[in-house]
Amino acid sequence: MSDADRQRWETRYAAEATAAERAPSEFLVAHADLIHGRVLDVAAGAGRNALFLARRGNRVDAIDIAFAGLHQAMVAARAAGLDLRAVQADLDSFPLPIACYDAAINIRYLQRTLFRPLQRAVKPGGVVLFETFVTSPQPAGHVRNPAFLLRRGELRAAFVGWELLVYEEGVVDTAGEPAEVARLLARRPPERD
Repeated sequence: MSDADRQRWETRYAAEATAAERAPSEFLVAHADLIHGRVLDVAAGAGRNALFLARRGNRVDAIDIAFAGLHQAMVAARAAGLDLRAVQADLDSFPLPIACYDAAINIRYLQRTLFRPLQRAVKPGGVVLFETFVTSPQPAGHVRNPAFLLRRGELRAAFVGWELLVYEEGVVDTAGEPAEVARLLARRPPERD
């Protein structure tokens, strides 16, 4: 990610002092019972989803490029005594650990080069929950750049060979505004001998 992009996110989170208090993803909430143990949250922002998972007793690693967002998450986590670790890193160059997590989440962020590393970061039998915007003739929430929009069926294709527990593609209400999204909950297959 460019330094200008990092600075844009720093400015956004610094100006939005209560971002960590925002409600978690409805898709994550609906499937939270399948997410437990050590969890990775990529592009965590101010930690709304990471904090939700930590409140449920998970050990969460939240990665984001913006210190301001992670700082909000850590302040909230410390105040509540939650097990949350913040990692400020550029996901373009930061290597994710291999087979380290019981679950990983990717909410409202698209970096295609992360598909494989995200899958490898999860232990066999672990799950990935992914939700982001899809190309649409209608505006897709706050995302307008086609480079950050999935093509129809792209997310499902990226997880071929995984057990698809949930897959949805279509218009959903996101914070009072409809948006076209793809949502996936998939389990990594067990290792073969």
